[in-house]
Amino acid sequence: MTEKKVVGIDEAGRGPVIGSMFIGGFMVEESRLDEVEGLGVKDSKKLSDKKREDLAEKLREVGKPFLKEITASEIDDLREVMSLNEIEIQGFTDVIERSDADKIIVDLPEPDGDRFINKMKRELPASFSDREFIAEHEADDNFPIVSAASIIAKSARENHVDELKEKYGYDFKSGYPHDKPTINFLEDYLEEKGELPPETRLSWSTAERIVKENSQKSFDEF
Repeated sequence: MTEKKVVGIDEAGRGPVIGSMFIGGFMVEESRLDEVEGLGVKDSKKLSDKKREDLAEKLREVGKPFLKEITASEIDDLREVMSLNEIEIQGFTDVIERSDADKIIVDLPEPDGDRFINKMKRELPASFSDREFIAEHEADDNFPIVSAASIIAKSARENHVDELKEKYGYDFKSGYPHDKPTINFLEDYLEEKGELPPETRLSWSTAERIVKENSQKSFDEF
């Protein structure tokens, strides 16, 4: 009898105005769950960049990572017909289907876990209807397999952001709307190029506000 496979799922980059969102998955055989915990993957949000990269490397030796990138332009297009939570569900189910795991544990982005599980099942092939699903808040802290998935997603997101900083020769910090260097970068780029960088989520209110203020400024100057 083949051993049960368990997959953890989490995302990174849900809220930034710059860059892609990444859905990370990590799968192991059930007997290796202690091995994952033994690597010290808990509290993945508190890890230094170096520690996270080291753990991502070690995890690849223990189990199988999965990654789904949803670009800024894809997010913008999809948001015309669905919510961000629904976009996330599509990312989650893409990873779940590819993993073909027997037990699925996800970090819950909505209030109701059972409802979220049913939404995922509707997106998945019928063969997944009788598999075991767990969807909980703070699953990335409570389940090491989800902590591992969080590390895979966060590592991909950080590398993506680093590539963008290199591409534009500007350290815009996190890419989140609360970060002043992020806003400065977008405002300066728009001023110089007449449009926002292609990796900007144009449907974000932050991007809309920057464009509106720039247009108003141009009109005032005119």
